[in-house]
Amino acid sequence: MHTFYRDRGGEEVLVETEMALLEEAGFEVELLAFRNPTNFLDTIFSLLLLPFNLLSFFKTINKISSFRPDVVHLHNWHFAASPSVVVACHLLKVPIVLSLHNFRLICPSATLFYKGEIFLESLKQHFPWKATMLRVYRNSRLQTFLLAFTIYLHKKLRTWQNVGVFVVNSEFEKNTFLQSTLGITEDKLFIKANSLPEPVIDAGITRKDHFLFIGRLVPEKGIEVLLEAFANTELSLLLYGYGPLEQKVRAFAEQHPNIQFKGSLPHEQMSDELRSCTALIFPSTWFEGMPMTLLHAFSTGTPVIASDIGAMSTMVINQHNGLHFAVGNSQDLAQKLAYWVALPEPEKEAYRLRSRQSYESSYTPQANLKSLKSIYWAVKTNEYAEN
Repeated sequence: MHTFYRDRGGEEVLVETEMALLEEAGFEVELLAFRNPTNFLDTIFSLLLLPFNLLSFFKTINKISSFRPDVVHLHNWHFAASPSVVVACHLLKVPIVLSLHNFRLICPSATLFYKGEIFLESLKQHFPWKATMLRVYRNSRLQTFLLAFTIYLHKKLRTWQNVGVFVVNSEFEKNTFLQSTLGITEDKLFIKANSLPEPVIDAGITRKDHFLFIGRLVPEKGIEVLLEAFANTELSLLLYGYGPLEQKVRAFAEQHPNIQFKGSLPHEQMSDELRSCTALIFPSTWFEGMPMTLLHAFSTGTPVIASDIGAMSTMVINQHNGLHFAVGNSQDLAQKLAYWVALPEPEKEAYRLRSRQSYESSYTPQANLKSLKSIYWAVKTNEYAEN
């Protein structure tokens, strides 16, 4: 089950990848999809139904009754699905796996990020009043309250306790949820890396000297840090993305000839773009989950220069498959760019080989399938694997 975002992102790629992986392995898989409305009135109606969407509840009941799955894997329930889908699974006695792609269950912000800074106030509050007053969700106090109330209500109703296994991507995420008031026990948290299929790369692609950014153009992705780092250099940056900061990025690129804004990047072209750059820049200022862009980079043997925070601090190993810079620090990023450029070509090639090895050892479909089978078996038999 998955509620699709209006703009296709990493979660959509992951859902499609894992479904294909399971089908190729002989499992019977069906997708129950929900989609958030695009017009104003339907959006308001869906938001009002957020605490318990009866339409989604009965849709889930009907799908489970007809398909009769052994396990339900829920990715995103916000907001069209609502927690009612978890209740439906529990009533029909179907074990459920919930992937925690963000921190929405412990903070309405979902990112633990507010106005350019890490925001951890909600972790220890039973009801996130401060987050509500600050309007951390869509800059709306009403919408933030409604989301916070929904999560709080189902915490009190013990809806989340009916989830068999919660899937997280890293030890950092696991510890963050354990430190919160959500009440998840450690035996229900399972660490699983994401995966990507082997990339298809044009044989004529060769490495060039430009750096690359691919991602949503939102503050938490470190866009301002990225632009400031390249502003006073002659280093070339190709920037792909979409989002609310697009006009700012476009205007900045017009004033700095070394920065090229290319708009959205079709998914089928991503491998070629990664394979042709000297390194990927990943300047996020929030914790992230397990960014699919990093996996894609490693699969093409592309080193990553990333902020030293959250998932990036463990996925990118400094001076092994990439470089770290201090989060939010454009000067430190500029220094790491200069360091990378000055490296002899044989050392850069060694980074590339180690990046590819990172993919082969941890992020292949085979490794993911093994983890998924272990998780499904655990939730089916109530034998939760230790992590």
